[in-house]
Amino acid sequence: MGYKHFTISDNQRKEYASGFLLDLIIKRGYQYSVVLMDADKDLEQLFVYMMSKDYLTLDKKNNYVHTQKGLEKLENLKKRYEEYLAHFDLFCAVDLESGEFAFEKIFELDDEEWELYVNDERFVDLRIATAWFKKINPSDFVFLSFLKEKQFDINSSNWQFDILSGLIWEKIEEIIDTSIQIEELEYMDEDNEIITGMRVMEDVVRQGAKLSEKLYHEEEHLKQESSEYPNDYYDSNHGDYVVTTYESYYDPFYINPIWFIF
Repeated sequence: MGYKHFTISDNQRKEYASGFLLDLIIKRGYQYSVVLMDADKDLEQLFVYMMSKDYLTLDKKNNYVHTQKGLEKLENLKKRYEEYLAHFDLFCAVDLESGEFAFEKIFELDDEEWELYVNDERFVDLRIATAWFKKINPSDFVFLSFLKEKQFDINSSNWQFDILSGLIWEKIEEIIDTSIQIEELEYMDEDNEIITGMRVMEDVVRQGAKLSEKLYHEEEHLKQESSEYPNDYYDSNHGDYVVTTYESYYDPFYINPIWFIF
């Protein structure tokens, strides 16, 4: 289902960058004038794009301010991020031999133990294969992962240039190119029957849906008991996300429409 030499279009880069910049303006209170100064000048082409898409407009002081459409775009990005954390990030470490997910032990291990465990060589990252299986743009998953890992760091020098330069997007493309593809999961069982990669992924996604529901209920239980999490993967920063009904995700072919907006 996937293919090599994946590329992110220029417009798609601008859409991702627009979502990030809208978060700075709407949620974090950053203000930008139409007359950009210093390193912010590198954002000019992005602001022009966002104006053309009606994500931004200008107020009486010639400052960029968000529109209703811009607010809706940011809300969509937030929902995607919540969906990603709740339903897809757990596919980052799957043992194909045993069918075990590393996330089955996310609440049992502390930070150091978890870091060692999740990086065990028996686990493989199936997030990109899951995106292809769900017919979701795989760059969405990597972009959201980058947001979670704070790869877009406004404290670094020249981040304004980096957000639209080729380097970070080429890194995303490389991750997609070098990830396990669905076709690579095909194998022959002990009865000499060929098990296609699609069949493998259907089983993996179905198991992942059940695990995400289990983890959600465990997290809610910990909250009610006011217990500390053994590691910081789930914490107060993630505590307010809304989870899509799990009944939908029991169907491995279910796709939330939010992935196809904007």
